[in-house]
Amino acid sequence: MFRSVVAGALVFMSAVIASAQTAPQKPGPLDNLVPTPNPMTSVTQADAGVTAEWRGAMRPEYEGKFPGPAPRTPDGKPDLNGVWVPVGTPERPALTHLGLTLLEDRYKTNIKDFPYSVCLPFGPVPPGDIGPWVVMQNRTQLVTLFEFPPNYRLVFLDGRSHPPDIEPTWMGHSIGMWEGDTLVVDSIGFNDKSWLGNSFLPHTANLHVRERWTRTTIGTMAVEVIYEDAEIFVKPWKVVFALVLAPGENLMESICENNKFQELSAGQNP
Repeated sequence: MFRSVVAGALVFMSAVIASAQTAPQKPGPLDNLVPTPNPMTSVTQADAGVTAEWRGAMRPEYEGKFPGPAPRTPDGKPDLNGVWVPVGTPERPALTHLGLTLLEDRYKTNIKDFPYSVCLPFGPVPPGDIGPWVVMQNRTQLVTLFEFPPNYRLVFLDGRSHPPDIEPTWMGHSIGMWEGDTLVVDSIGFNDKSWLGNSFLPHTANLHVRERWTRTTIGTMAVEVIYEDAEIFVKPWKVVFALVLAPGENLMESICENNKFQELSAGQNP
């Protein structure tokens, strides 16, 4: 599963860089802009990614099996609880000159500095190819559990604001509020060490992540994630996750051994 993510990411990065190199040149620091069609909408684009084997087998078992309106909590809010199988559909990012340079460097060194190759976290919102998401919600918190480190993220729903002085962390500080039946999550306070999504995009400590969680039926939920970072992205970069309820599944234990993927940290990904 992990190797398929890496392989898909390398194909994605190659296509992004190639697109940038053939795009019309523009003056100033924002040259080499990358066009932003959705890579999943055209069969001619090679960066549509790969379907992880676990997901290809699991999702059809549950898809369409739970029709009906979304359930609600005792206080009337949509109930987001459950075990979910995610599929992420990313836009192709429009990168600044700095963003493109950093991404190209990662590609040239065969992603040898990928954080997870030495057991560091994937990113603020893990990609959809690394296992199910377990969502636990109450009136004051939303917690999402994953199989890979740091294994969870916490969103405060109690009306608090972001603290004025945030110590940068891998997962940042997240607060949420309801807009009708959609939970809107706002996250800041990230360090600059993680790589975003399956495409391994860079970001700075100024990264701002906005999410919209909408449970559309008993068995389906949509999560729209928008990454904003003016130093890296010409415009916000978006990934939309389509989630299918999978009540018969559980998280698997995944123990990361430091430098387990030595070929990655050495820049020798097959």
